[in-house]
Amino acid sequence: MYKRLHAPKLLKRASAILLYWSGAFGLFHRLRNRHTLTVVVFHRVLRREDPRVRTAFAEWTIEDEAFDACLAFFRRHFNLVSLDDVMAATRGERLLPHRSLLLTFDDGFADNLDYALPLLRKHNAPTVVFISSDLIGRAERLWTEDLLWAARAGQLHKDDLKALYRLIIGHAPSAECEMASIVREIVRAGPSYALSAVEAALGVRFDLDRVTEPPQMLNHRDIIELARDGVAIGAHGKTHTALNYVRDLAEELETPRATIRALLGSSARPGVNALAFPHGVYTPEMIHHALASGYQLVFTMDGGLATLVGGQLRGASVLGRINVDGQHIAENGRLRPERLAVTLFMQRHTAQGSSAAQHL
Repeated sequence: MYKRLHAPKLLKRASAILLYWSGAFGLFHRLRNRHTLTVVVFHRVLRREDPRVRTAFAEWTIEDEAFDACLAFFRRHFNLVSLDDVMAATRGERLLPHRSLLLTFDDGFADNLDYALPLLRKHNAPTVVFISSDLIGRAERLWTEDLLWAARAGQLHKDDLKALYRLIIGHAPSAECEMASIVREIVRAGPSYALSAVEAALGVRFDLDRVTEPPQMLNHRDIIELARDGVAIGAHGKTHTALNYVRDLAEELETPRATIRALLGSSARPGVNALAFPHGVYTPEMIHHALASGYQLVFTMDGGLATLVGGQLRGASVLGRINVDGQHIAENGRLRPERLAVTLFMQRHTAQGSSAAQHL
């Protein structure tokens, strides 16, 4: 019975392994995705013995050895390009090579410098790090992420979470709303609230396991060092609140750009003109507002491969990204390249010239 239930899954896995290691999958990719740009997003790169691993989320974290193997995989199957290359291609000023790939990081975790940067240097991999300006220099990560970790571990009372939802969202959750959805919306809407104020308002103390050593987030010196190494620094909102919940959209869009400019000066280009939507949440109106405020390129989490026409992305202003799930593509710290291949090679192709007008 056990083998019969799991046979389809095992067969699928065996087929993927055979196709990848025989070279057939790679050939398929070279033909199918010849005229495309792939944009991938990571969040954290950590070493197994690092204390921050204990409360890191597996799907958004990859061990350094597996990340090293990822970069080798990218070099084998793609042509790595920089944010400057991509922006120039949207203006028709530069041609992108076949099977281009842009590597990005979200949130501004300090481990991007500690573990990712040496490997990016090793593979000469251009990269963009999107930061939320209010998180710069914090020893702890957002309290909402610690709350999410505690909720997943079953350490929080459902009534407390419902009360927190009511405080932050402004109304009680519906009766049919599942607990996972309640927590998700708290995480999206809560970053602009101080944990101390939330606890005081509710009369509840959340016992969160908050790792602060080593520091969780990049500080000003770290960001300068990344930029000196050629890493583009882009905007990821001010507070990391999903933009559909912010009170002042202009402030959320403008503050990180001003912070990056003040910190990096002339070296702020081209990242200062790029935005990644926090939590991947956006509306057509938000895209329009971001572009009207001066951003030249905005990134979603919609996935897909951008189609190149003659090596160009002329007129494109919105690009989807593919999340690289560390839990899925790596086991016990070792990359499963066939899984990464399935994740990237089979993505749908999106239309050339995606712009704000197409989202309105």
